[in-house]
Amino acid sequence: MNKTQLLPRAKKNKIHIGGYSFDIVNIAFLLICCALVLLPFIRVVAISLSSSRMIDRGSVGIWPKEFNVKGYEIVFSNQTIYRAYLWTLVYALGFTMVTVSMTACLAYPLSVNDFVLRKPISVLLLITMFFSGGTIPSYLLIKNLGLMDTAWALILPGSVGAWNTFLYRSFFKGISNEIREAALIDGAGEFRILVKIILPLSKALFATFSLFAIVGMWNSYFAAMLYIKDTTRQPIQNILRSIVYTSVTATFSDAAMPMQNGGVNKFNVQYACLIATIAPMLVIYPFIQKYFEQGMQVGAVKG
Repeated sequence: MNKTQLLPRAKKNKIHIGGYSFDIVNIAFLLICCALVLLPFIRVVAISLSSSRMIDRGSVGIWPKEFNVKGYEIVFSNQTIYRAYLWTLVYALGFTMVTVSMTACLAYPLSVNDFVLRKPISVLLLITMFFSGGTIPSYLLIKNLGLMDTAWALILPGSVGAWNTFLYRSFFKGISNEIREAALIDGAGEFRILVKIILPLSKALFATFSLFAIVGMWNSYFAAMLYIKDTTRQPIQNILRSIVYTSVTATFSDAAMPMQNGGVNKFNVQYACLIATIAPMLVIYPFIQKYFEQGMQVGAVKG
């Protein structure tokens, strides 16, 4: 066997070795990233389940010391948490349904080439990506509309965004136009085409942006600080903020006695409330993960 026959095989082996090296480096890098993300979360769980004495001594690492669930008992024995959960669900689900449906209704005509107002509306949407009214004008608008202390104050603002609309439009353009033309020939109207044809073919899109919407509203607290003055309508994030930045006993009156007796530390309650706040999102994500991965490719090819 001469040198010319050995050269391709040597080159092929070099490529394989280089590919394995990249995989090893990539896996190591991802493991480090996972550790950086998971370790703080694991430490929060450990502190929430540790005794007050061990927390004060700073002896808690990534494993609970002197197992203690009194923080969770205080959190879940208080009706404030359940009421906040209920209102957060109302805000998050309402915002998700409104933003997904209204954005789809706006993006669909923009994806139709023969729509007369397609370019003017696109320009107006593009302007909103560079300029906004600001906090004070938004507050005055909500107040003048009589939406203070209502769910609409959190649901309506930001329900239709230019960025999401353009991504929806890009996805809808990826659906074959022949399907729409065939439906028009069969006598279907534009709204029926959107509901019966476009929406069923866009499950990945809606699953992805529903996740973005519900997580965004679930984690939001600033809008509720501005527009929701009624303490009985506060979302869960504002309850968490109150016990972190004010005091635990001011939020949970039943926490005063255990904390005075040394049976529970303020970090027990704070971190228990933190875990209770993010737990629903951790439960929901695995069920729509496959749609999320598909939807991340929205707008990657067609603009």
